[in-house]
Amino acid sequence: MKLNFLRPAIVLVLSGIGLSSAGAVSLVPHRAVYDISLLTVDESASIGDVNGRMVFELTGSKCDGYAVNYRFVTRLGDKDGTAAVTDFRVATFEDADGSSFSFTSSNFINNNKVDEVQGFANRDDDKISVGLTKPEEEVLTFPGNAIFPTQQFEKLIAAAIDGQKIVQQVIFDGSEQGRKIFDATSLIGAKHSLADADQTGILSVAEVAKTPFWPVTVSYFDQGTGGEPLPNYVTSFDMHDNGISRNITMDYGDMILKAELEKLEVLEADPCN
Repeated sequence: MKLNFLRPAIVLVLSGIGLSSAGAVSLVPHRAVYDISLLTVDESASIGDVNGRMVFELTGSKCDGYAVNYRFVTRLGDKDGTAAVTDFRVATFEDADGSSFSFTSSNFINNNKVDEVQGFANRDDDKISVGLTKPEEEVLTFPGNAIFPTQQFEKLIAAAIDGQKIVQQVIFDGSEQGRKIFDATSLIGAKHSLADADQTGILSVAEVAKTPFWPVTVSYFDQGTGGEPLPNYVTSFDMHDNGISRNITMDYGDMILKAELEKLEVLEADPCN
């Protein structure tokens, strides 16, 4: 499963949107807590139920770069009543100009660490150089048109503001043990705003209630796949122009999870010097 969100995910070569346009986008630092539930599951799958919690924290600024801390904890039960708790953790930092990206991820099952990845990526002219330090040291090179996840999101917001409906991108986000890049196709719906009657509870926070949003669907594919391949992973969400996301679904093929925003804390932005 590719657990990238606003991988989240978490968004390449963006037709008509340059770095200057994306750079005008300002992401609000925040900590968002989402409740996870099972939306649909294939009859052939062994999964009986899923519930959990996802926490996404963004800090920093468009001047100094952004740090992301992400944790995704779920309890997966099979149809025989056996359950396991998975705990997926990610910490990243991305320079403001998209020139470098560091990433650490770890995966636990029933409190036992089963996987850990650590590395960094630097943009150098027409290529991206990736140095992995865990699980073992390795140096990889990817095409320079790939972008990092915060850059992806900034560009996606800029495209929505510009009225674009389809965005094609190439992404490096450190997933798949940092050894792959992905093609991403994003579909952007019409611009919306919350009606006054809907501004209750979590939706009454000004950064949600008073900002426009767009419904977005992002499909991730293995890079360079020909023909009409099925995506590895599809995520849909309501994307506000400040980077806050709501009404998230995550489609892994055999099941679809839903993430409902339950708590939102707006954090103080780092000043631009």
